[in-house]
Amino acid sequence: MDTETLRRALEDAGLTGQQAEAYLTLLESGTAPVTEIAQQSSVSSSRIYDVVRSLAEEGFVETLERDRLHARPREPVDVLNRLRQKSETLADAAAEIEDRWERPDPKESRISVLKRTETVLKSTGDAIDEATVSVALAATPEQLEALRPRLETAAANGVLVHIAVYDGGGTEVPDIEGVLEMRRCPIPGPFLAIVDRRYAFFAPNVHSDRSYGITIGDEILSFIMHWYFRTCLWAHNERLQLDRDQPPTYVSIEGFVYDAASLLRDGASMTLQVIGRRIETGDPVEIRGDLVRATWGGQLEPPRNPTYTDLAGQVTLFLETDDGLVSIGAWGALFEDVEAEIIRVTGIELPEP
Repeated sequence: MDTETLRRALEDAGLTGQQAEAYLTLLESGTAPVTEIAQQSSVSSSRIYDVVRSLAEEGFVETLERDRLHARPREPVDVLNRLRQKSETLADAAAEIEDRWERPDPKESRISVLKRTETVLKSTGDAIDEATVSVALAATPEQLEALRPRLETAAANGVLVHIAVYDGGGTEVPDIEGVLEMRRCPIPGPFLAIVDRRYAFFAPNVHSDRSYGITIGDEILSFIMHWYFRTCLWAHNERLQLDRDQPPTYVSIEGFVYDAASLLRDGASMTLQVIGRRIETGDPVEIRGDLVRATWGGQLEPPRNPTYTDLAGQVTLFLETDDGLVSIGAWGALFEDVEAEIIRVTGIELPEP
């Protein structure tokens, strides 16, 4: 590398032009009187003392009081660290620019592979900002903390947030305000987010030899991620947090039936509020009514204590409303009147003993 290029590199690392010039002169000459440094460089004699003292304050050189003030370069640990940090910063900036350029909008691409986990988290945060119905998230405490402001804003706007946090018991788990429910996963797993059923985000947290992630803008693939979340990361794990100010609220029929099956078998009566969309038109709809029955597999009543495997087929709720009987289907429903997005239990009447 020629001297001019090296001087520019030192300026990029934070030195002024005169500091870089004086320092490079000292590297060439070794210990020298300050006045000679001015003669050998382009720094004026009126400025050289201030320049050398500033280099000494920053640890680049040391001064020696002799018959005349001398200076010599220090061991270049600070210089090397500064240059390396600058190089790393520029490399990180280049990678970030590349990722942001390549980062797809999940609304416009069905599936995309990203090079960095950090980009997946940023894309997830952007999707959470625009969420209107629900967010299901599996994350480490650190990832959860990074997304905290956006999750709390979404919850404050009425979005239903479910969180599975990877924690073996030795890490402090962030308390996210407004979350409907949080559960602990004792076994580490991947970062996963499903937003409004339409968008999913995935990145490995462990057992991967390189950083990468996937963004999905497809309802069918997001549905598969939803089932992984429900069966592997949610159903059998310990509850850490529950918003008891809300009535029992579900973002899937399977979750509702999983909790309510034994009560239904015992003859309990329930009044539900269902928010979703009409199958024929796709129009949004809100329905309130009494639950008449629930069927599993098209005909049978669900078992008293169903597993999520039991509920993997067709599950239908029948509500008696002011407009008559309405059938409520699960995510991806084809045969019912309404596909449910939110189910709230607004009333329960237990059978008399």
